[in-house]
Amino acid sequence: MIYLLLLVFISLPSFAYNPYTDYFFCRYYQQEKPQKAEFYCRRALEKAPTPSLFVDTVRLELVLKRKDRALELAKRMKAMYPKHQESYLTLYSVYSLMNEPSKALSVLEEGHTLIPNSKEIMLFLADEYLKKGEREKAKSIIEKLAKESPDNPLPYYMLARIYLSEGDKKLAIQYLERSLKINATFEAGFITLGKIYEEGGEYTKAEQLYKDVLKSSPNNKSALERLAQLYVLTNRLEDAQEVYEKLAQLYPEENYTYQYALVLIRSGKQDQAEKILSQLYSKYPDRLDVAYTYALLLEMGKKTDSARKIYEDIYKKDPTNTKVIERLAGMYIDSRDYEKARHLLQKGLSLEPKNYQLNLLMGSLLNEEGKPQDAITYINLAISTNPMDYRGYFLRAIVYDKLGQPISAEADLKKALELNPGDPELLNHLGYSLLLWYGPARLEDAKKLILEALSKDKENPAYMDSYAWVLYYEGDYKSAYEWLKKAYEKEKGDPVINEHIGDVLVKLGKKQEAKKYYEKALELLKAGKRGEPGQENRLKEKLNQY
Repeated sequence: MIYLLLLVFISLPSFAYNPYTDYFFCRYYQQEKPQKAEFYCRRALEKAPTPSLFVDTVRLELVLKRKDRALELAKRMKAMYPKHQESYLTLYSVYSLMNEPSKALSVLEEGHTLIPNSKEIMLFLADEYLKKGEREKAKSIIEKLAKESPDNPLPYYMLARIYLSEGDKKLAIQYLERSLKINATFEAGFITLGKIYEEGGEYTKAEQLYKDVLKSSPNNKSALERLAQLYVLTNRLEDAQEVYEKLAQLYPEENYTYQYALVLIRSGKQDQAEKILSQLYSKYPDRLDVAYTYALLLEMGKKTDSARKIYEDIYKKDPTNTKVIERLAGMYIDSRDYEKARHLLQKGLSLEPKNYQLNLLMGSLLNEEGKPQDAITYINLAISTNPMDYRGYFLRAIVYDKLGQPISAEADLKKALELNPGDPELLNHLGYSLLLWYGPARLEDAKKLILEALSKDKENPAYMDSYAWVLYYEGDYKSAYEWLKKAYEKEKGDPVINEHIGDVLVKLGKKQEAKKYYEKALELLKAGKRGEPGQENRLKEKLNQY
């Protein structure tokens, strides 16, 4: 069709100027060859100007970054067509782009005076008044606009925004409701009203509002998204899953599938989330948020090798990502690959010297390497950065324990519990530590803490082992042995549980059987399993007695 039109224009007699030829080429070349289009646009303006041609040419000059030419043309247009609203809106746009707000406002005011019923001029003029904080002038214009456009929800929305800025939520809600009576799916209206309800804790009203929108428009993306977010906010995770699943089906190329996976994780449905994230990661391997979340989920599921590979891939793509550095460094410390951990932590701390987690990890690394005094320096820095996080005190307590400072260790464990009350790991650690430090002298304190930990997690083998040690100090060796057997069934590869079984068997007169557990505990330690400070030497001493 375009080819035929070109033939028609080319075949026109050369002696007869036809403005439509220039009009055509002015439009035809604007996207691909704006400089070529300019020639035809400007020639047509000289020969046969029209308001729409002026608008096209001004827009073209702006695309070519020739603001002075655009301004000159916009002024000419206003002079030639003083009764056309486009003349004022075009000049206003140019002044706005040239960052001359006073002149832009002046043009709109002039246009409103000459063309008082122009809805478009009123709309922009009201917006300019709002930017300047002249609310009363804006109100006057918008109220007039509302009368001129009774079927337009926008003026009522603008009035609502004014009253919101003045702190009058009640009146703002009334105007937003009026805007939604005109158009139940008016997006700015229902989103703003929904936010007001949510900020005021009126979640039921917000939910009903979004559902009312969905009655008129069942697949309305914004309403579905707001509803899903509301359900997450109010911890209605099953409902959130349902809405995010629908969004993911309706808009598969957007981020809703990922959001759906996040809600599944929060709901404890890790297997389902892992499957979705695996598919997303295969489809979008360069999406670092997907990759990181997928790796984190794999790590939670003890699939550490797979998780580590993904973290390492992310690090290659984004070596300044401190979150990934944290995860990788922690994994390297756990696997005792201390050189890799040190390299990463030094890189991370060069990027963020006061990063709480990186300083804690460096402290943990130094403690693992047998440098507890150096570890304290980094842990202290972490605590000074974030004194309200219990983890810093917990780690420092472990290091103080290694330094033989039980009073400082106990103080830090109590501070950690103060910040994170009822945490079973902290309760058990403090209780068991009291047994190690003071033996039967602090037995009742230790017993109380360990029983509280067990009440929160009855199947935890570490807590079972601790309680068995309480029974050991109470002289109830048979009961201690029963608890240790239960712990052993759950964690056969724990050096401490194996040693404790040996100790109890000795008390029960089964010394040769105890030897097997001492030997196994020592083997586990030599194989890299974590035990207690000084445990290896302790076991050797016990075995030397045979």
